[in-house]
Amino acid sequence: MRRATALFTTGATAVALLTAWQSGSGPRSLGGVHVVAAPPAATAPRPTSKRAAHKSAAAAGVPQSTSAPRHIAGALVSTPYGNVQVSATVVGHRLTDVRPLQLTDAGSTSVSISAAAVPILHQEALTAQSANIDAVSGATYTSEGYKQSLQSALDQAHL
Repeated sequence: MRRATALFTTGATAVALLTAWQSGSGPRSLGGVHVVAAPPAATAPRPTSKRAAHKSAAAAGVPQSTSAPRHIAGALVSTPYGNVQVSATVVGHRLTDVRPLQLTDAGSTSVSISAAAVPILHQEALTAQSANIDAVSGATYTSEGYKQSLQSALDQAHL
């Protein structure tokens, strides 16, 4: 019985923290646990055909996106190890992809650091749907350039 109570209490605490965090009123960390990004919204299973997708979305009252993907180049950001620039792909009001156009290239070390950091930054940006993401440890300049260039692209997209 104690185990079930502990699991319920832990689950309830997690739900309360996430709800407060998503609304902007809650703490970003608790007891050494740092919340990096809000969890993705629950989604319905994907239909297997376009017709089924249209029927499923229509039945759920979800408007169909007729927006074509927009590719927006962010600002070129200068760092001590080279320039950083990204391109954001936006569909409607949703960030769907971020691609590096230029990364730090002052030497083989900065190239390898950027190459390791970009997949992490990419995933965090898509999860957060913004440029408000944490820097990758050991890749501070690449991370800051990435975030600034992405924010510039999102500003141009009015997101």
